[in-house]
Amino acid sequence: MSQGFIYGISAAITLVIQLAGFVVAYTLRTETFYDILGGLNYLTLAIYAAIAGAADEESLKWVDDPRKIITTILFGCSRGWLLVFLAWRAHERKGDSRFDEVLGKGGNPPQPLNFFVFWMVQAMWVYLISMPMLFVSSSDVRKPEFSAYDIVWAILFILGVLIEIVADIQKALWVKNGR
Repeated sequence: MSQGFIYGISAAITLVIQLAGFVVAYTLRTETFYDILGGLNYLTLAIYAAIAGAADEESLKWVDDPRKIITTILFGCSRGWLLVFLAWRAHERKGDSRFDEVLGKGGNPPQPLNFFVFWMVQAMWVYLISMPMLFVSSSDVRKPEFSAYDIVWAILFILGVLIEIVADIQKALWVKNGR
């Protein structure tokens, strides 16, 4: 499959997930699974790209391409962490106050269009953040060995994920202790 086709299907997957999330969330007047669907959207795109990127006859199969493997695993780990952290934070705080006004909580009238915008911004965010992983996974470059560049890239990515985890934990503790 061409990269453009994989990008297009990935955009469609993202829109379907986010639109379905909006419809259900607005119907139930809840933001409970906003972050969860964002995280699951990332992981769905990673799985789709790993499968679709290996479907082309000219491409290396996913299991034979260390770049695709490491990119998908690191992306999955970083987005999996985000999913777990945001779900924990929403549970800990008993919801997400960013949505109170648009959902009509506290006597405000509901604002379905503004709530829809939240979901579409999340769709754009998920898709754009996923683009580097989609690019690598859909690439037809045949280079089955790592280069020094690949090793440096992987180390920097791992370092970035570790910094994200430490920062998220530090901020959560800071907020819990009253800022």
